[in-house]
Amino acid sequence: MRNEQFEIDVAIVNQHFPKLAVYHVDGESVLAGELDITGIDGELYDTFTIEIRGSEGYPYYFPTLHETSNLFPKVLDWHVYEFNDKSCCVDIAPSIALKCIQGKHVLAYIKEEVIPYFANQSHRIKHGYYLYGEYDHGVAGLFQFYRARLNPKSFKQLIEMLFWVMEDKKLERQAPCPFCGGPKFRKCHKPILEDFSLIKNLINSDAERLLHVYQQHKIEIDLMFN
Repeated sequence: MRNEQFEIDVAIVNQHFPKLAVYHVDGESVLAGELDITGIDGELYDTFTIEIRGSEGYPYYFPTLHETSNLFPKVLDWHVYEFNDKSCCVDIAPSIALKCIQGKHVLAYIKEEVIPYFANQSHRIKHGYYLYGEYDHGVAGLFQFYRARLNPKSFKQLIEMLFWVMEDKKLERQAPCPFCGGPKFRKCHKPILEDFSLIKNLINSDAERLLHVYQQHKIEIDLMFN
């Protein structure tokens, strides 16, 4: 999909990544070529052949990334959308939304998202596991993301936090945190809840999905908090 901002942004990428070049396919720019994954000492770990295309929401959503050298399987377990277009699943949706609130342009996307993604893939290819961890797929990954960000004491409290965002609730800065009791709200959950308020529509749909799964797996989920 042709995206005018992406067309502008890809023009400078080659200055920073000489092995990547812009090609024109069906009237749109495609950034393609080799991406080297190196360590902090400059040692070359792997080289992946990739393609990056503009997305409908760019720069307020990630571009579309494909790995074309076939160095790893194109399946969900390797964080690839195997039932869609075989593009790389670089991050989970609410995390992407937060990272792109101010816009994330393609050069920053490569440096901050694509390189760590392929570094993780390279480590799994060589050692059998992801060095930097991973979220599960689907609703399980959403649960892991929100639990890690909000640190709730129970699933019920997790949902209360999400509804706090959806209902746009407010507290005085000096008030104690309603979820932790002791610490002041402004030094506890206030910053992350304010961040989540910027992606309220996504929070709403995620809360519904989490509640639906909880109704089916209440015992198992409750045990995770014990």
